[in-house]
Amino acid sequence: MTTLKDHLTAIKRQEREFLKTATHDLTAGSMYLTHMFILGAAQRTLSQSLGFRKMIEGRNFPSATILLRTQIDTAMRINALPLIQDRENSMKRLMANEVQFDRLTTLENGKQERLTDAYLRKHLSGQYPWIDKVYTETSDFVHLSFRHLWTAIAKVDDNTRTAHFMLSGVDAKRPEENYFEVCEAFFEVSKIIYQMLRSSWGLARPPSQEDVQNAAT
Repeated sequence: MTTLKDHLTAIKRQEREFLKTATHDLTAGSMYLTHMFILGAAQRTLSQSLGFRKMIEGRNFPSATILLRTQIDTAMRINALPLIQDRENSMKRLMANEVQFDRLTTLENGKQERLTDAYLRKHLSGQYPWIDKVYTETSDFVHLSFRHLWTAIAKVDDNTRTAHFMLSGVDAKRPEENYFEVCEAFFEVSKIIYQMLRSSWGLARPPSQEDVQNAAT
C-alpha cells in the first residue's frame, strides 16, 4: 500500500537523480547567459522541491500548493526557451532587469507574440493537457480565495449542519491520502522540468555564422 512517505521519498529520489546527472548534462566549454538562466531554473526547481517536501511533512497544504504552482511557472518558462527570439540578447536584458519575461516575444504564424503567462500556459498545456487544470486550481492558493477557508475546516456535522474550524499554520487533521494528488502532480511537473533542463542546455550556444547562412538558404 502506498503511503505519503513513499510519495515524498520519490520526490527526494528525483532530486538526487537529477543532481547525479547534472554535472555531466549541464556543462559547457563556454558559458553563455542562457546557460546561467537554465542553472538558475535548476536551482529554483531543487529549492522548491525541498520546500514542498517540508511543507507536506509539516501538514501545510496551502503553502505546499503554492510551491506546486511556482514549479509549474518554472516549467512554462523553460519550455519557452526555444521560442525566444534573439535569445542571448534577451537573456542579457532579463539579467539587467531591463525587461520582464512576459515582454519577450516569439514569432508565430508570421506574427509577433508576447510570452505572457497565458501564452506560456497554453504552450505547455498543448504538450501536457493536465497542466491547465492544475495551474488553475493551484492559482487559487497563490491569491487569497475561499480555498484557504476549506483547509481550516476540522469537522462537519451534517445532522446539526455545523462546521468546526481550526485556525493554525498546520492543516486540520485529515487522512494522508488527501495529500497524494498534490504530491503526484509535483512529481510529474518536476520530472518535466528536469527533462527540459537537460534538453535545453544545447540551446545556449548562439548561432554561428554558418548557421545563419544555412538558415537563409
